[in-house]
Amino acid sequence: MSARKLDKFELLSLLGLLMNPKKNGLTQQELDQVLIDFCAGCPDPIKARWLIVECLDPLTDEEIVDHALSTPFREMSDVPLAITPRSHPARLEGN
Repeated sequence: MSARKLDKFELLSLLGLLMNPKKNGLTQQELDQVLIDFCAGCPDPIKARWLIVECLDPLTDEEIVDHALSTPFREMSDVPLAITPRSHPARLEGN
């Protein structure tokens, strides 16, 4: 069930790309994919996306990842396709 969960180092790496897209030379499409991969790699993709897109609290990258990893597991069938598309490997694994 938790096979899709990425470890802290992997999430921090993705978050580093998200927070510095120009420095990392990411196109909008690549940036969107990194956000999807970050969210899909967390126990609760919906809350993970909220931490990145909507949270107004000033958090460090490590705090964001710690919060994302501390959320309860959410079944992928409960996650909107806008957050994790049907073709994403996390969905294909039956999570």
